[in-house]
Amino acid sequence: MDDPRLITRAYLESLTTKDLISLGDSWGIDLPPDLERIFIIEELMEFQAEADEDTAESEVPLRRAEHSELAPLPRQYNRTFIEVLIRDPLWAYIFWEIKSADKDLYEKAPDFEGYCLRIVPVPNSGNPEGGESPFTVSVGIDDIAWYLGFSPGGGRYKVELCVVRNSGRPVLAVSAPFRLPKLLDASGVSGLQKGDNPLISLSGMDEFRVLRNADRLSRIKQ
Repeated sequence: MDDPRLITRAYLESLTTKDLISLGDSWGIDLPPDLERIFIIEELMEFQAEADEDTAESEVPLRRAEHSELAPLPRQYNRTFIEVLIRDPLWAYIFWEIKSADKDLYEKAPDFEGYCLRIVPVPNSGNPEGGESPFTVSVGIDDIAWYLGFSPGGGRYKVELCVVRNSGRPVLAVSAPFRLPKLLDASGVSGLQKGDNPLISLSGMDEFRVLRNADRLSRIKQ
């Protein structure tokens, strides 16, 4: 049986009247035997249009034309959170958000002084004291992300998002703990050569130039 979706008007007009009636019978169309040829073709074309419409409704295309453009990601999701993405052994990308209603409340408070990120060493079984002291980085009220540098000595950390007030720094959100690899020994001198650990090459540490005292003095204008 001919598929009505593949039939064109030009093809129908090329058929004899008898063939048109036979085609209509194969499609289940009851055509009067004395119907004029032009009306037979119109009946067949109308049937074809209905078949096309039914097929279009029953099939779900993988990508509709009206959705061909990707929707832009929202700048914010209106929730409070902080996340950390490790770029390499020395740098991490920190991004965060503060729920808009809470943000308005914090910033309208008379003792509001801004926001900060507090980097906190996380103790572990081998180093229960944590080793390092927490340090704080001030961020702007409209900032949503920062790159932060970490110690080449490695360690385990978490990052707290805090609001700064006269009375203290309440924590708004805390990242999951994360670990950075050790690139320097306890004395602060690289105990690992470039060929020994590919992390040194990844971090770019082997290209760092450390200023010695003589270098520092030579930079001072006489």
